[in-house]
Amino acid sequence: MVTFLLTLMVACAPVLQTEEISIYDTEVEEEIVFGIQTDGVCGHAVGDEICDLVLKDQNDDVWRLYDLEGDIVLLDFSAMWCGPCQSAASTVQEIQDFYNTEDFQYITILIDDTTGDTVELDEVQFWADTFGIETQPVLQGSRELVDGDPSLGYPISSWPTFVFVDRDLSIFWGIYGYSEEYLKMVIEDML
Repeated sequence: MVTFLLTLMVACAPVLQTEEISIYDTEVEEEIVFGIQTDGVCGHAVGDEICDLVLKDQNDDVWRLYDLEGDIVLLDFSAMWCGPCQSAASTVQEIQDFYNTEDFQYITILIDDTTGDTVELDEVQFWADTFGIETQPVLQGSRELVDGDPSLGYPISSWPTFVFVDRDLSIFWGIYGYSEEYLKMVIEDML
């Protein structure tokens, strides 16, 4: 009887299962730093390698400028309260569709909301919806991206400001104000 009880106790005891854990299986989440990513060799003047940008888009996804290496990029720095910026926004999808086969990317970065404050997610979603921007990111920017000194930020002195980035991530050209014809002329020069 003792043997039977002992067997029953051992048979009903929980089995200790061990799992081998490797330190290589654990993922460490990298903290994302939003804004301009400087590496000491980048800048914001014509001819400079552009500094990477990490921002959130209208889908609340993380967007990185350096992911577009190899494409021609048009960065449109706009403010929601700006009339010419709204005119430019109304042509984003048309321009993108026209040059889409040329590995071209039209990127809108909203710096100010309608009251001059930092842009929030619902505001970039509103901008994209209002102006029919369906395939391109509209990004949540802020005044932290702007500075009169090109070594510290984008030298934006009027709205909108456009920065053209070549396939090798160098700044090709920049313009203040909106002219659809001039935008297309510069894009054609870059192709």
